[in-house]
Amino acid sequence: MDYGNLFRRGWEIVWQNKYLFILGFLAALGGGSGGNSGGNFNYSVPGPSGSDVPAEMFEEFTQFWTQYGGLILGLFCFFFILGIVFWLIRLAAVGGLIESVDRIEAGEKMSLGKAFSAGVARIWSLVGLSVLLNLPFILVGLLFASFGGSFFVTAMRNGGDFAGFEPAFGGFFACLGLLACFLVPLGIVVAIVQPFAMRGLVLKQLGVVDSIRHGWQVVRDNIGDILLLGIAFMVIGFLFGLVTLVFTLPFAFLAAGPFLLDAIQGNTIDFGVTEVLSLAFGGLCLGLVGAAVNSVLTAYRSATVTLAYHQFVQKPVIGEP
Repeated sequence: MDYGNLFRRGWEIVWQNKYLFILGFLAALGGGSGGNSGGNFNYSVPGPSGSDVPAEMFEEFTQFWTQYGGLILGLFCFFFILGIVFWLIRLAAVGGLIESVDRIEAGEKMSLGKAFSAGVARIWSLVGLSVLLNLPFILVGLLFASFGGSFFVTAMRNGGDFAGFEPAFGGFFACLGLLACFLVPLGIVVAIVQPFAMRGLVLKQLGVVDSIRHGWQVVRDNIGDILLLGIAFMVIGFLFGLVTLVFTLPFAFLAAGPFLLDAIQGNTIDFGVTEVLSLAFGGLCLGLVGAAVNSVLTAYRSATVTLAYHQFVQKPVIGEP
């Protein structure tokens, strides 16, 4: 494979069709101190004699949760729904990127509307593919969330007494270690197969299961070239990560900087409605800025992988005339 020509052609496509950067953006989208009115959750760094701090902290947390639990749950539900919406938009944008590069290479004219519509047309197949490939991770996440929720509820009923939970914690971390031995290599395989399965689904109109089989076959038959391609994009991604850090660090400091400074200085940290909303808004802005910076890399990587996929599936099979 001519990697120089591959990377050069990928950049030419996204630069000459700048609406791909917009699709790349859509695809890139996963207080202060003292003196506020009573009822805020105030955590002060304990002194050497603070042997009763755990009980005090639990009482303060209970008061905080009683007053602001509804707001926190509301924000959680809002961001959960927002995350699902962003995920669907991301899948449609990914499908649009794949379709656009394929048609551009075939000599057709594409636009943002045509590209996004092509992605929307395959959205539910892309959802099924993503869910099926990531099903083990989803199930493990739900299992751990259930464990954490039951632990929290039991601790609340016991008045913050965590005694007797040591065996449960031991078993939890043992299971976590065993699952990591299985899920880490599985995650690597899924990360390699999924891009090619998506291209089989979008470009060859395969079903969900057939596209996974197709993606696995493409990876198996071209593992050396794919690993080299992955290493190249790891280096490029690292460089883009540094650029992203430069742009997002000021927003991260604006969102969480006051809390970090107060914690370092040992000052009282006040959490009220304003602080919670500030953190939520800062996190949202941080995500949007990060997606904007990463839109270039996302579009470029998608175009290059689609071009590489064309070369992989058009290679003659050994033994055929």
